[in-house]
Amino acid sequence: MKHFCLGILFLSILWATGPLFAQPARTLRGDLTIKPFFRIDSTDTQTRIAYDASDKSFYTIAWNGDLFHLTPNGSGNYTIVRLASAQDHGINYMQGLALHEGSVYLAGNVVITQGVSGYGKAVKAKLTGGKLAWTEIFKTAEHASSKTLFDHAFSAICFSPDGKDMFIASGSRTDHGEVKDNEGLYPGLREVPLTACIFKIPANTENLQLPNDSAALAPYVYARGVRNAFSLAFAANGDLFSVENSGDRDDPEEMNWIRPGGHYGFPWEMGGNDTPMQFAGYKPTDDKLINRNYTAYQIGAFHDDPQYPKKPQNLTFRKPIQNAGPDADMYRDPASGKVMDASENGKTMGTFTAHRSPLGLVFDTKSGFGGEYKGKGFVLNFQEGSATYGPMQDPGQDLLMLDLKKNAAGDDYTLNAYRIASDFFQPTDATIVDNKLYVLEGQGQIWEITFPKEIVTAVEPTRSAFTVYPNPIRGRMRIEGSATLQNTQLTVTDMTGRTLIREKRQVNGETELDVSKLPAGTYVLQVESQQQQVTTRFVVNP
Repeated sequence: MKHFCLGILFLSILWATGPLFAQPARTLRGDLTIKPFFRIDSTDTQTRIAYDASDKSFYTIAWNGDLFHLTPNGSGNYTIVRLASAQDHGINYMQGLALHEGSVYLAGNVVITQGVSGYGKAVKAKLTGGKLAWTEIFKTAEHASSKTLFDHAFSAICFSPDGKDMFIASGSRTDHGEVKDNEGLYPGLREVPLTACIFKIPANTENLQLPNDSAALAPYVYARGVRNAFSLAFAANGDLFSVENSGDRDDPEEMNWIRPGGHYGFPWEMGGNDTPMQFAGYKPTDDKLINRNYTAYQIGAFHDDPQYPKKPQNLTFRKPIQNAGPDADMYRDPASGKVMDASENGKTMGTFTAHRSPLGLVFDTKSGFGGEYKGKGFVLNFQEGSATYGPMQDPGQDLLMLDLKKNAAGDDYTLNAYRIASDFFQPTDATIVDNKLYVLEGQGQIWEITFPKEIVTAVEPTRSAFTVYPNPIRGRMRIEGSATLQNTQLTVTDMTGRTLIREKRQVNGETELDVSKLPAGTYVLQVESQQQQVTTRFVVNP
């Protein structure tokens, strides 16, 4: 488990004097823009970001237990305050953050003795503007550390759409189900009941004790067999999804549709592949999917293991969502060891290129994005690709758009993944605000990506949309919209994209645009205000 010991912290206030950044993040689509939004300096690794619509502020957390608050200061910048530390709430390895009904929720692990043992914990506090008073939501029994980076610990927090339930992920303590005995301290120990699962508890829970016992945990365990569901998110239709990284073998990273009582394969399956150590006579030297540069191989975690637990005969595993490309779908052929592009070879895979480390899963649940982005899912990828480490022949450290499609039976999904922004530096989380997506990097840089607003065509008006008529036209075009006074930009382009007319004006219900000087032909009109955007074609008659 990676952990940074927290010393004595003092409340500090840092002022935004212009973001400092080194990594030139960029968009890969012409209709997206990106800019540096804010930088959190002098911080441990930043892991989560959340937006509070009540005061248009942001909250972030760091691994060491720090909680930060970014508030607008009226001059277009933000002021950052460190609200709390591990000394306040007790969580000294923190990976979970959520806001719900005026309270902030935190989750993670309390490390008792580094590399020996600890326990999971979640807390909450009302955001009253004063000193935060923490209430314990749950605390688990003390359980064993593996003394490796494979202690994935408690991480994601997510609330159900109706707000009644809370979902919290607990990662594995092993890479692939191998013995992790902590140098003989815990003989024969692999996973324990408190690891590799997703819990569901009522949102109003307080002071719950979670024992390290499968039977006692059963009422609270929503799903098992998840190695490290670091991000949980609900789509607009109410379905719950997770993304998780597989182990040090070149197995695909997973995206899963999480359903009650489901088992998602770990440790026997990862990314749709069987874990080979469960089979007698396994020889890691013959395994084409093992990367010799990774920790698990170097410490001897892959070997013939006659004691490896047998796959339960009466258990049906839910499979990861299949990715049909065109992006993030590189895989290593187990027979040849060659890296292949699944979609270029007419295949799908479950789900993403190995070692991408997907996280920061979000959905456009309020349809604030326009065009092809409306209602889609988006996921970040932490790891950078290289010739020897990270995603295979895949750049990583990017933002994917996920176009999810449910099958006719309604019991499974497939997706298409598209790279839409790149060149982040170890991004860890994202949040959506209106038509903007904010990306948090581990070192504290926050980026703002602006998406097109929802486009309403003139031939499909809504009650609040602008309408444009007549069409075809000669002379003056009439544009009608909301009776509210709006600052509006009118732009006319020809079919090659050349701008012919651009005017800014205040529109109070209706306005006219003179197009009499345009020659006969077909043109595009864009009417854009702060609330909406209309794009439509119109014809000028001879």
